[in-house]
Amino acid sequence: MIKISIITVCFNSEAYIEQTIKSVLAQTYENIEYIVIDGGSTDGTIDIINRYQKDIAIFISEPDKNMYDAINKGMKWATGDYIAILNSDDFYLDNEVISSVADKLKGLPSCYKGLYGNLQKFTAEGCFMKRKKGIPAGFKTLLCSRKLTFVGHGTLFVSKKACDEVGLYDFEQFSAAADYDYILRLFKKFKFKYVDCDIMGFRVHEASITSSGRIVEESYAVLRKNGYKNILFGERVVRYYVSWSYFVLVNCRNMRKTNWRYFFCRCNSTV
Repeated sequence: MIKISIITVCFNSEAYIEQTIKSVLAQTYENIEYIVIDGGSTDGTIDIINRYQKDIAIFISEPDKNMYDAINKGMKWATGDYIAILNSDDFYLDNEVISSVADKLKGLPSCYKGLYGNLQKFTAEGCFMKRKKGIPAGFKTLLCSRKLTFVGHGTLFVSKKACDEVGLYDFEQFSAAADYDYILRLFKKFKFKYVDCDIMGFRVHEASITSSGRIVEESYAVLRKNGYKNILFGERVVRYYVSWSYFVLVNCRNMRKTNWRYFFCRCNSTV
């Protein structure tokens, strides 16, 4: 049976972390290693975690530099065949998610080092907003898209061997977009399969990194680091519009006017 390590990192996350923990512990799949890394919370987060500590394989609470530093700590402890990251404000959509993912991982051709799927967005209060389907993507497509939209970080399950070979998250250079950088590094070296499966709930709230706008600021540095300008301009433009057009097509029912404006102007901004 495939062993799956799930890592949750948190800091002052009392508002949402209980639902996150419960969504992991409720999974029917038996071979899960759950790792929780806390950054030294001063609210009620640790009290909540302690209520479930007997079912958590590893729990560490100590100061860290940022969430990616904490993820690195969890990855160093992980012993599973595959590793997944579930943020402390997100959750798995039902208790069969990991069983379904494990079945798909068992059937993966050897050329793939993991898989990713779809997510659903929710408000801070837990109300459903929309479904976001991923799309098949390789390194160049993901790089030229200029965002991590096509591959949901929390839906990605990566083989431990691939993680060990690529290394850790670059938390020193990036405090908001290290996940984009890390996934680009993974996709540059290995292939990952997209599966049309709803995996996790992504919560949208004002305190999140996504809502802060910091990801956009750092994404330009991520693009430069991973060789965006080394791809010919014509290829960048074609890959951008083809991939985003396909993404819009499969998600057209959920697209808002702001998404359409973003699609048509993003490629022309300066990196």
